[in-house]
Amino acid sequence: MLKNICATVALAALATACTTTGQDKPTPDVWTVNYNVGFDSMVACLAAPPTGAFQTYPPAFPSAGQARIVFIPANTPQANSAYVVTQMVGNNSMVSWQRFGQVRGLDWLDGEARNRADACAATLRGS
Repeated sequence: MLKNICATVALAALATACTTTGQDKPTPDVWTVNYNVGFDSMVACLAAPPTGAFQTYPPAFPSAGQARIVFIPANTPQANSAYVVTQMVGNNSMVSWQRFGQVRGLDWLDGEARNRADACAATLRGS
């Protein structure tokens, strides 16, 4: 009897572990670039209020040496997207661009985000 109960519990646990939804899967980064720019400077630049039809929110710091900065079109808030800035060795930062959800047709947003990150790096290297 105990053997049957243990087998049933084990099968139920295995079935639960193998069941995932599409939301459980991590979304791969759209792009990732290493910049020769300090972490604090890059976070400050990307979090600064953008010009044009975009908005940002103050950065969140999920762990030491990592910041998440929401960057979305003001008229498309469902385009859940963010920069993830990671502090690297020396005066270097890795910036990853992530989009979440199933909103399609946002290649233009990926390009705008990349242009903004490149501009931050160029400005900060020049100063």
